[in-house]
This record gives sequence, structure tokens and C-alpha cells, in this order.
Amino acid sequence: MDAAAVADRIEKFLREQFLVADDDPRFSRTVDLYEHGYVDSVGLVELLAFIDEEFAVEVPEEALLSPEFSTIDGIAGVVAALT
Repeated sequence: MDAAAVADRIEKFLREQFLVADDDPRFSRTVDLYEHGYVDSVGLVELLAFIDEEFAVEVPEEALLSPEFSTIDGIAGVVAALT
């Protein structure tokens, strides 16, 4: 699966799970999800469970700690590389 398709699914999950409004001007695929308060530590666990279930991949710890894992596009790139 390509990164764009993965990003679509992750964005949809985040908007639904964390009640992000469609017209939220700050939310984008390149915004830092943690710094801007969209995802907290509990949310990260939920996101990882979604990734495991939806894409059948486990994200390695080094990827979790990478700067790429802070945005939808970055997370999608990591997940796409693991599929």
C-alpha cells in the first residue's frame, strides 16, 4: 500500500477518534500531532492499535521515537515502508 492511501486512512481514523472538526484550520497531514495536542500518550496507544489492526504491522520503537512519527504524512511513510 502506498503512503498516500495509508495517510488517507490514518487521517480518517484521527478525525473520527479524536473528534477533529473538518474545518479545523490547524489540522493537516504535516502538523505535529503531539505538539498541537491532537494526540496524547493514550491517543498514541490507540493509534498504534489501529495501525496494527488496519495494516497488520507493528511499529518498531526506533520509528516511534523518530521525528517522522509526529505527522500523518510521516506516520504513513513509516507504515507504508513496513507493509
